[in-house]
Amino acid sequence: RDYLNFYALATRETEHGSRTTMEPRPRSDEAKLFDSRRHQVYVHSKMMIVDDAVAIVGSANINQRSMDGARDSEIAVASFQPAYLPTETSVPHGDVHGFRLHCWATIMNKMEDVFKTPNTIECVRRVNAIAEENWDAFIADEPINMDSHLIPYPIEIEADGTIKARAGTNGVFPDTKAPITGCKSRTLPEILTT
Repeated sequence: RDYLNFYALATRETEHGSRTTMEPRPRSDEAKLFDSRRHQVYVHSKMMIVDDAVAIVGSANINQRSMDGARDSEIAVASFQPAYLPTETSVPHGDVHGFRLHCWATIMNKMEDVFKTPNTIECVRRVNAIAEENWDAFIADEPINMDSHLIPYPIEIEADGTIKARAGTNGVFPDTKAPITGCKSRTLPEILTT
């Protein structure tokens, strides 16, 4: 848990914090989510920040449609500052670093000094603690207005690499029938879906 972590984004709202505009159909999946006021946050953009030195933000998916070159139009932007490179003992403090801090502040609603050094165990443990606090709020019986959205992706990884759904989840995301570990594809070889 100190070196490889998987996260998701989620939110919860009270009835007074809701932005919903109409009542769902009775006994529908939407009604269950309306009652629990629990929602995963889906972000369609793709972004990668590496060592606070390089950032890539784009729209392409890793599939035939995006990579073909003759189908969908995709765009990406990369940011690299050669004057701000990481060393074995330091993290660069250029614009990419500032961008990552802004992203973290947005999804965790916190700005803490420990975030300035993401390569430290203290930072990893603090981010994990925030994610766990958010998970507890996300799965609680009573809804609250969440202003921090980072949650741990609800999996457990065994010492032998086996992946299973987090204990207490019944194998599915809350209020849904969606399996946490996905499901086998009928058309793709298993090596491509695991």
